[in-house]
Amino acid sequence: MQGITTLAGLGLAGSVLTSCAGSTTGPDGLRRVRLTQAVNSLAYAQNYIAQRAGYFRDVGLAVETVVTDGGGPDVQAVLAGSAGFTINDGGQVITALSGNRRLTAVAATFDRCLVNATISVRTAQRLGIDATTPLPRKLAVLPELRIGVTAPGALTWQIARFNLVGAGADPDSATLVALGGGPAVLAALESDQVDVIYISVPFGEQAVQRGTGLTLIDHSAGEDPTLSRFMMEGLWVRPGDIEEDRESIVGMVTALQRASTFIRTASPEEIADVLQPDFTAFGREVLLAAVERLKGAVPADGRWDATAQATTERVLRTNGLLRPDAPPLASIVEDRFLT
Repeated sequence: MQGITTLAGLGLAGSVLTSCAGSTTGPDGLRRVRLTQAVNSLAYAQNYIAQRAGYFRDVGLAVETVVTDGGGPDVQAVLAGSAGFTINDGGQVITALSGNRRLTAVAATFDRCLVNATISVRTAQRLGIDATTPLPRKLAVLPELRIGVTAPGALTWQIARFNLVGAGADPDSATLVALGGGPAVLAALESDQVDVIYISVPFGEQAVQRGTGLTLIDHSAGEDPTLSRFMMEGLWVRPGDIEEDRESIVGMVTALQRASTFIRTASPEEIADVLQPDFTAFGREVLLAAVERLKGAVPADGRWDATAQATTERVLRTNGLLRPDAPPLASIVEDRFLT
């Protein structure tokens, strides 16, 4: 399996990657490409599966994955030409695009929001919230809570604010606490620094399994109908590379689609078997619960539909993050490589 490293692990923390993004062929005959992702999370499950199951190798690729420990550098690395690909959510990528700074999505890997809201059991009991509480009541309690997110502008922050607006609240008046990566967000919930957290699977599921948390809003199951479809994760490239490095793009799309098919058709136990080596910090029950959430979030055809695009745009507008010169969403999606 080609290594997955962090930006800090490469001695490049706080900076954009500096090596050339263009693919090269190694002595083993495999084309070497670099891919970025923000964190280690099941939102990137297809990448882990394609690595572990050998799908990248089957299409002639050796993929180096760089985890940037947060959204921002992952996108900038591709825009700057120091990485060839990023797996990323539409909300994160689109905020970085303006004028000639463009990326194109060539495949969608998830089309439902995987950032769930998890409330501490103590807070839930105090407010009389349980698994049967209707969504409007859950939304209504949000403005009075301390809400943990990863970072300002991150997808966790965007979705929390979107839910606050859905509750009829002013998100600028709410208490949103930036905590860092998934482990830090989870620790803050369990140490009572915050009342509720927004984080992608499987961190909230870990709290539920430990008995310290309760799923407040399960976006991954489509509980909030205003987020029934979303540009959650997809493969992005620079437009100019679509012709210049076509072979690598075809290979990447093919391998990730194969991984998506595996998620949709294999049993949760089979999927967990492949993912477990990369998620050893999570017990089997947590991983299985998270995998169940993934299965319904994979688009069968590798595309974000019009609803997913419109919802993503609405989230960005709600948060004031859509630049006036941002390209139309339909113009940054390219599906010619999908089968």
